[in-house]
Amino acid sequence: MAIDLSVIIVNYNVKALLEQTLLSVFKAKQDLSIEVIVVDNCSADQSADMVKAKFKTVILIENQENLGFSKANNQGIKMAQGRHVLLLNPDTVVSEDSFSKTVHFLDQTPNAGALGVRMIDGRGEFLPESKRGLPTPAVAFYKMSGLAKLFPKSKVFGAYHLSYLSEFETNKVDILSGAFMMIKRSVLEQTGYLDEQFFMYGEDIDLSYRIVKVGYDNYYFADTTIIHYKGESTKKHSVNYVKIFYLAMAKFADKHFSKQQGWWFGACIRLAIFVRALLALCFRIFNSSKLFVLDFATIFIGYYGIMRYWEHYNKFVVGGFYPLAYVQWHIPAYILLWLGGVYISGAYKSPFQLNKCIRGVVLGSLMLLSIYALLPEDLRFSRALILLGSVWALLITCINRLLLHVIKYKHFDTNSSQRSQVIIVGDHPEYLRVRDILLQYPNRFKLLGYVQSKSQSDAESLGQLQHLSTLIEIYKANEIIFCAKDVSSQDIMQIMGQAHNSDIKYKIMPEQGAHIIGSNSKNTTGEFYSVDISPALNNPLIKRKKRLFDIGFSFVLPLISICVLFNAKFTLKYWENWWTCLIGKTTWVGYIPTQDKHQLPLIKPAVFNIGQAIKHPLNDEQLMNNMNMVYASNYHWQSDLNCLLNIIINSNKQ
Repeated sequence: MAIDLSVIIVNYNVKALLEQTLLSVFKAKQDLSIEVIVVDNCSADQSADMVKAKFKTVILIENQENLGFSKANNQGIKMAQGRHVLLLNPDTVVSEDSFSKTVHFLDQTPNAGALGVRMIDGRGEFLPESKRGLPTPAVAFYKMSGLAKLFPKSKVFGAYHLSYLSEFETNKVDILSGAFMMIKRSVLEQTGYLDEQFFMYGEDIDLSYRIVKVGYDNYYFADTTIIHYKGESTKKHSVNYVKIFYLAMAKFADKHFSKQQGWWFGACIRLAIFVRALLALCFRIFNSSKLFVLDFATIFIGYYGIMRYWEHYNKFVVGGFYPLAYVQWHIPAYILLWLGGVYISGAYKSPFQLNKCIRGVVLGSLMLLSIYALLPEDLRFSRALILLGSVWALLITCINRLLLHVIKYKHFDTNSSQRSQVIIVGDHPEYLRVRDILLQYPNRFKLLGYVQSKSQSDAESLGQLQHLSTLIEIYKANEIIFCAKDVSSQDIMQIMGQAHNSDIKYKIMPEQGAHIIGSNSKNTTGEFYSVDISPALNNPLIKRKKRLFDIGFSFVLPLISICVLFNAKFTLKYWENWWTCLIGKTTWVGYIPTQDKHQLPLIKPAVFNIGQAIKHPLNDEQLMNNMNMVYASNYHWQSDLNCLLNIIINSNKQ
């Protein structure tokens, strides 16, 4: 039987994202005859093993080195047998109707050579790279100069992203995105495959242009939507991205434009690389230092006012005024010491915590007073001013963070913003699967409940899917986790597209998947989360805290005497292992023993595992893997303490 569609996915170290993409691909198969080819570019995260284990029908090509996007796609194209070939990124989720609608459109449109679709990012926002014009020197200049952003509806200035065309209407376009690029096989035979001179970026522009040059049209097809986590807009502040992307544009110009045009375009590109890289660097510096600058300025202004007051009302100031050098050098030095302490205490990291500011200013004041005591007499102006300044520094650093918190969250409750307010969308069995994971971490998540995907809602659910937006508002939810088994990709994308609250985080729990995938902000779109983007136990500081907990728990004799009253078996195991935990050969709490351990950060062998804290026995391998990953991702010493207490209580009831 003839194959309708060959789906080619090039993967490099995005195992969790790839798994979700493949699950959505097979859901979208419907009545079509498709083949799926995954080309793995020597990933180090066992992506290939995952494909072999979970997707037996997938054709897998395992490269022994990273060959780049173009060369790897060409490997897949050469093997493909379909009438149409789809180049698909491994960080996408396709709708159930994506393949049927796009294949039908190509079949019914003789002049169509290829098409792309409407793409949204992980927050539900439209990605402008879904439709693009030819990047001629003039069009590229309008984009790089900012004119395209100032006049998006202009056909002249808005030609790069064709921003004057509606995202909801199908139109002919010049350039398609390689994230989802469906091409007729017959057209590929005329144009040739991807140009392997392009290692990353630019190859989709080059192929799109060649399709037009041989007499076919490219279409932006608006009647289906996909999620593309790693949209271009999320990487624009990366200096490396700026360099690679614009050099690819220069390569495209050298290939397709005249020598005169190519030289002029190349010169503009190199200038753009310098300007954009400088802007990216400035953005990073500003983004990382804006709170420090605010603290410094407000402390300085307040301290200056305190000093002036002290001059006029304190008789101990010789001559009635402090010297100019005191304002120019001493006060800034004092402030830097206070803010140094604030930085060391972690008060420049989210979330805002009052104790960090207090600890930081106290530390800075101790350093300041220690240095002050060593200064010559003529440089020691007033200890009282230092103490008053310390109080002011403490107040204003807390006020600054509280005001920024209110601007962002619209309330004064800092504790509620440290936890995700979660609603799970799915039916009861899948809700329980996600709930069992989240409830292990009460300091990280507040589970509000679940919304059923079916028309009827049971007594336990918050309501029905059609009322989700109202329920989000009522319960003040800031994170939605969709269960892909119960909610279609189309419904997920429709809900994301209709939402107008950019503070809502969306994540998806794939059917039988091991990871929750989503994005938390416009700057992290496209990242993979096992509830958190990077396992906490990969952090040496967090590992040291776990070690300190092991030492501390080894000496908690009063707790052990209480445990004897409840559970002698636990106490016996404690005394059998307390020495090995004390010297660091074992840890009190660790992972559930499973077959799949390669993703988890390494820790010492555990005396107890987190599964023993669950009331009912665990026999689902996937669920146990999920729990291990969440434990590693969100580790806090209280997690171990809660786990041990639950083990004592649960084992006593058995």
